[in-house]
This record gives sequence, C-alpha cells and structure tokens, in this order.
Amino acid sequence: MSIAATFPAARPRTVAGARPPLRSARARSRRRTWQLTRRGRVVVGVLVSLPFAALVVVNGSVAADAGTGTAGATATGVVVVQPGESLWQIASQVAPHADPRATLELIREVNGLGTDTVVPGQSLIVPSLG
Repeated sequence: MSIAATFPAARPRTVAGARPPLRSARARSRRRTWQLTRRGRVVVGVLVSLPFAALVVVNGSVAADAGTGTAGATATGVVVVQPGESLWQIASQVAPHADPRATLELIREVNGLGTDTVVPGQSLIVPSLG
C-alpha cells in the first residue's frame, strides 16, 4: 500500500531575461475584449434612444388629443325625446339664443349620432353652451 501525494504540475523553467513563450493567434483572439468604434457607439446610442423617442411622440400625441373635444361644451344633463319631437327642436330648447345648427352638431357629436333622426323615449346627453 502506497500513499500517493498530489504535487503541483511542473512549471517550465525560465531563464532570467528570456522572452515569454509566443501564443498562437487563436489563443490571443480568445482573450480580446469588445472595443466599439465611433460608428458602433453612434449605432448603439441611436438604438437605445429610439424607444424613448417613440414614447415621447406617443405621449405628445395623446396630450394633443386630450385638448380636442366638443368646442368647449360640457355635458350637463339628459333629455328624453318626446313623441313628435325632432333633434332641431331639442337643440332650440337647450340653447335658445344660440344657432340651432351648431347646437344640433354638438348634440350629435356628444351622443355619437350618425343622423338627425331620433325616436321617442331615446335619451340624449345635451351640452351646455353657457
């Protein structure tokens, strides 16, 4: 029975002032780190900033759309259409001193109506022009 001791691997002996052994090109290429050229840095910068630019454009368009609406009109109440009543008559009753055509367009826009036809019992949101 013999006990085997583990010894470190033998190192090559170096002579003082001798050059280190040359490494192959393959071994040198494995040790290289990434180095970006100026053009590479520009490309990376543009690619990183594109999502932020898109976010700014989307937020700007949403903010711009938030200001558009029904020409400053706010919904104040609901009117139920009575038998024989037209949208023109409702517009005249809601804003007697305003142009009925403008009021009629506002009522159509607020309620999402495609035509001027209304039916009895239909509820309409009427804008305030005050």
